[in-house]
Amino acid sequence: MSFAEKNRIFLTKLQSLPDRKKKIVLWTIVIILGLIMGFFWINGTINKLSNLPAVNIPSYSSADILQTTSPSNK
Repeated sequence: MSFAEKNRIFLTKLQSLPDRKKKIVLWTIVIILGLIMGFFWINGTINKLSNLPAVNIPSYSSADILQTTSPSNK
């Protein structure tokens, strides 16, 4: 049996289902495709973010901040 024949038989069975079961099949396919697309989107984003150069942020202690903002330095 060829792929086209199997496809035709599957579609015939799907068309004969009640509307409630058709909706269940449709939403199942939509959810599975959404999960697959989300997986690839997250992997792509992680790969892009991992290729960014590192950013060095200077660190300050609270004593440094208090010394520069105290009114006695004016």
